[in-house]
Amino acid sequence: MSEYDKSRKIANDTLEKGKAAAEQTARSVEQSYSVTVENMRDYSLKMIDMAQANADAVFELARRLASAKAPSDITELWTSHAKKQFETLTEQTKELSALGQKIAGESAEPITRGVNQAFKKAS
Repeated sequence: MSEYDKSRKIANDTLEKGKAAAEQTARSVEQSYSVTVENMRDYSLKMIDMAQANADAVFELARRLASAKAPSDITELWTSHAKKQFETLTEQTKELSALGQKIAGESAEPITRGVNQAFKKAS
């Protein structure tokens, strides 16, 4: 086999490996996009649920304040509501943070896996 034929074979092999790696990477990006879209839908639904819960709490407070008989009742209701809402918001923040970390990890995983597979095939 001549040097030219050897070089051509190496170039063709390299091209094929590069093509396979590019296809794998494209599939990985597509998978990552699908996972991200699904996770963002879950995140949006979680935000809507939290907004509804917070709005319900405000309306419940308004209902109770409207039926309060004494200023001391209003103070007690307001203090109780503020404490409960602070606890709720703290919990909601933890949930959203955990969900955000999950989304980041799951979204990056297909790309990381695909790049690793592409490098294995290319080498």
